Amino acid sequence: MFKKIVISLLLVITMLMSLVNVRMVSTAYAAAPCTTLEECRELQQETLDNIAEIMEEEEEISEYIAELQAEISDLRDDIAELKDTISDLEDDIADLAVEIASLENDIEVNSEILEDTEDRIEVLIDEISQRMRITQRVNNTNSFLIILSEAENIADFIRRARMFNRVATEDADLMDELTDLVEFQENLLIELEEQADELEERNDELETLRDELEVEQENLEEDQIELIERETELQDRLYELNLNLIDEEELLEAILEAERILERTPPPPTMTPNTPVSLERTPNSRGLEHPLPGARATSEFGPRGGRHHSGIDLVVVGNPTAPILAAAAGTITTNQWHNSLGWYVVVSHNIDGERVDTLYAHLHYQPSVRVGSIVDQGERIGTKGSTGNSSGPHLHFEVHPGGWAWGNSVNPRRWVGF
Repeated sequence: MFKKIVISLLLVITMLMSLVNVRMVSTAYAAAPCTTLEECRELQQETLDNIAEIMEEEEEISEYIAELQAEISDLRDDIAELKDTISDLEDDIADLAVEIASLENDIEVNSEILEDTEDRIEVLIDEISQRMRITQRVNNTNSFLIILSEAENIADFIRRARMFNRVATEDADLMDELTDLVEFQENLLIELEEQADELEERNDELETLRDELEVEQENLEEDQIELIERETELQDRLYELNLNLIDEEELLEAILEAERILERTPPPPTMTPNTPVSLERTPNSRGLEHPLPGARATSEFGPRGGRHHSGIDLVVVGNPTAPILAAAAGTITTNQWHNSLGWYVVVSHNIDGERVDTLYAHLHYQPSVRVGSIVDQGERIGTKGSTGNSSGPHLHFEVHPGGWAWGNSVNPRRWVGF
């Protein structure tokens, strides 16, 4: 029971910690799971199917765990009954031990009596043997008649006759006593043999009961351990399924969010030969325009100081608070503070039916654009600044095809003509 409680507590603690870890991971920014509406809808259906399968398996495992718990409960009842049986057996064993001790004491007493009897028999046999030898000599020499004939008178004759009669009577009594002692000895030997046989039988019975008790107890304990191990294994599987379900549900939410962004983000305008184009706001063939017109690049994408620079740094000389413009129409998905990036904004765009995110960092202060709002291409989304880990006022600009995630940016020059 204690082992079961410990296992359950550890399982609950592990699940809670894992859930916390999952929630913490879910707050980290990751790339969108899909980049087109068609891809999002296919992935959504696949995720819903996975969730249905996980829930079905969870239900089956939960039912099986309930059955196992019922079996464990029955086993506990059996063990409780076994403990009562053990208690009764221990009482019987204690009574039997008292009885055995009494038998052993009786055997010891009877053995002493037998030894005394044997000594008494030996003495009687010697005494009777001597009397018989004397009697035989008297009979052989007619001493009995001689002694009687030497009587002085009738009274002396009677006295002499009584003496011979008393001797004969004593001999008869001695023979009777000897006969009784021999019979008692034989009966005592039989009783001792029966007591020894009974003692051996009770000891064998006691040993058999102890062996059976030990076997039954071991079997029940093994069954209980096996069921608890099976239940623990299923609980682990249930916990794993729960984590998988959380992952699938978070993936579904990410898919739905990606769909919502793609559906409400307007595509870039179609460029035609007759479309007027500003020299300072010229989108390239991929639909993005310069986010800081008139700026020059001071740090390129790629290796820098032994580390990877994930974007391009842009500076407008003489204007530390130049306006930052959206590189294309899109949806504001992030507007927050970061220790390294300072105040930064992320905008999601629909470029040829695919999601592309742009990031604008080190802004002068928190921009007024709200997360979820739609901005037009060229609309001001912030002001150049030097917040976060920055050596001076500039715009750190990144491009993330497929959605923003740490480490998945590409060289902005492939998207914007700087």
